[in-house]
Amino acid sequence: MQTKPMTDRRILRTRLAIRNALVSLIEEKNFNDLTIRDLAGRAHINRGTFYLHYRDKQDLLDQTEQEIIEDFRAMASQINPEELLAHQQADQPLPAMVTFFTYFRENAAALRAILGVRGAIAFQMKIKQAIEENLYQTRFFARLQEQISQIPGRYLVSYTVSAHLGVAQTWLENGCQETPEEMALITTRLIFHIPLLSKVVEGNLEQD
Repeated sequence: MQTKPMTDRRILRTRLAIRNALVSLIEEKNFNDLTIRDLAGRAHINRGTFYLHYRDKQDLLDQTEQEIIEDFRAMASQINPEELLAHQQADQPLPAMVTFFTYFRENAAALRAILGVRGAIAFQMKIKQAIEENLYQTRFFARLQEQISQIPGRYLVSYTVSAHLGVAQTWLENGCQETPEEMALITTRLIFHIPLLSKVVEGNLEQD
C-alpha cells in the first residue's frame, strides 16, 4: 500500500517542526538540559507524536546532524582544483565556496545553534572530518607531499578546513552581513594570501 502524498507532507511538516524546535531550544539552553516535553511543546505537538518520529532526543539530534554532514560531504565533493588558479587570476569567488556560504545562510539558525557555543564539539569535529575526507581524496591534496614534502597533506587539509569553518562561524555569529558571494571571494583571496597554500595550488596545477 502506497503512502498518500498528504500523509507524506504531514510527516515532513511534523519532522520539520520538531527539528525547528530543537534548533530554537539549543539557542536557549544546553542540549543535555532539553526534555521531550520542551521539544513537543515548542513544536506544538504531544509527546506521543514525537515518539512516532524519533526514539528520543538523541535520535533526533543524530538524524539532524547526519543530514547536515551529508550536505557538507556533497559540497566538498564539488571542489574543483582546476578552478583555483583561474579564479585567482580573475579575482573571482570559487563557485564551491559560493555554494558553501549560501548553504550556511539558508541554514543559519540550525548551524548557529549546532556550531555555536551551546553546540556539541563532537558534531563540529564530525563536520570537519567529513570535509577533510572528501578533500583528501582530490588530486589537489593527493599531491601535497610531492609538492611540499616537509608538511604531510593531512595537516594542510586540517588547517584549510578549520580556517574556512572558522570564517563561516564568525560570519554566522555576526548575522551574515556580507552576501555568500562576498564571503566566497574573501575566502578565495585568503587561500592565495597564504604563501604556502598558494605555492601548492600553483605547483599542483602546473603538473596537470
